[in-house]
Amino acid sequence: MFEEILDVSGCACGKNHTLKTREYIVEKDAMQKLPALLGRLFPEAKPLAVFDRNTHKAAYPKFSASLPDVPVFILTDDEIHADERQVGLVTQALKDGGSDLLLAVGSGVICDIVRYIAFKEDIPFIAVPTAASVDGFVSNSAAMTLNGAKITLPAKAPNAVVADLEIIASAPKKMTASGVGDMLSKYISIADWKIGHLITGEYFCPFVADLTIEAVDMIVQNIEKINSGDIGSFGVLMKGLLLSGVAMQMVGITRPASSFEHHFSHYLEIVPIEGVNRAALHGEKVGIATIQAAKYYPVFARRLNRIYEENIPNHFDIERVKGYYAQYPQGIVDAVEKENTPTITAKLDRDLLEQNFDKVLQIADEVPSAESLTETLRTIGGYTSYYDINMTDEQFKETMKICCYIRNRFTLLRLVCDFELFDFDHELTV
Repeated sequence: MFEEILDVSGCACGKNHTLKTREYIVEKDAMQKLPALLGRLFPEAKPLAVFDRNTHKAAYPKFSASLPDVPVFILTDDEIHADERQVGLVTQALKDGGSDLLLAVGSGVICDIVRYIAFKEDIPFIAVPTAASVDGFVSNSAAMTLNGAKITLPAKAPNAVVADLEIIASAPKKMTASGVGDMLSKYISIADWKIGHLITGEYFCPFVADLTIEAVDMIVQNIEKINSGDIGSFGVLMKGLLLSGVAMQMVGITRPASSFEHHFSHYLEIVPIEGVNRAALHGEKVGIATIQAAKYYPVFARRLNRIYEENIPNHFDIERVKGYYAQYPQGIVDAVEKENTPTITAKLDRDLLEQNFDKVLQIADEVPSAESLTETLRTIGGYTSYYDINMTDEQFKETMKICCYIRNRFTLLRLVCDFELFDFDHELTV
């Protein structure tokens, strides 16, 4: 799988792309091929397999049948986050057992914990997904919650992925819907990346952008079969999720896969909002935000000409932004200040915006409609409204004004916030 893109030279973006993750086994009984893979890639290694209670129940029967002698470590907290506690537990187990190779048997959180430790300890790891719930299996960065703040840190990409489709297809359906929601967000992230390139000159790779959209389209076209539980369609879903991760690995940044729809999810993951369902999966929240982003994307884009026509100043104020987070732990406030100093929107080139405004509008108009994205998520039983996570209209409006500051990334939402081009209190409709 992906043989044709393991090494891409002479790319139009001016860079050569080489993948760290070069082995992919995505099939019904992939777990049975794990011993041979280990023997070929790491014949002398002492592996440690990391599970949580749910992934242990789902995958250990097939895992133990294939690798009965490999020690396992099970994270047992009721709520597991990629934070200092879980990193400490796994690191201690790794050292206690003298292991020098990690197997991440799980989905997003397990993989983030393991990839971060693999980076810190400079050891290899293999991703063994148990659900098609996220797109970051082969990413070389990890979404970590450290000192109470959600941050993206350098991490190690897996040397291989072993995805047993029988296990993945048996995962709770909400996890599959989460994966679909995570993928639909790429329509927004790629649009933001293209526009950022046009009006700030930031690095952009058209090959990677096209690869990402191809991955999403592939999933959307197979959504009915995925919903039916067809094993082959789960192979398509996993290929799409892996392609998105490959895209991030190719450019070494999360830009192709994450934009303001992810900021909505990250904000809710670190800031407790009264009544809002914190147990909702990452991709579920991303899917909700993607629908809202698609609804307002053309509106936001059409406001941008005011920046150069009316010479509107950048109203960003770090003290105002810190005030948004003042009620939360100081670690979060400090992280937000560090993240946003200076603001990314200072890189806006007004001349480039004026020159490329028609192109910006074209990109915005090519984003799929909120209605079509809603239909795709409904087909798979996914969340489609912020009401699904018990968020009120007022809470949604407040979140939209604040969440873009959880990351210092150039997005349309960040632009309309910093230049005060949209009245969230009165213009957001429900």
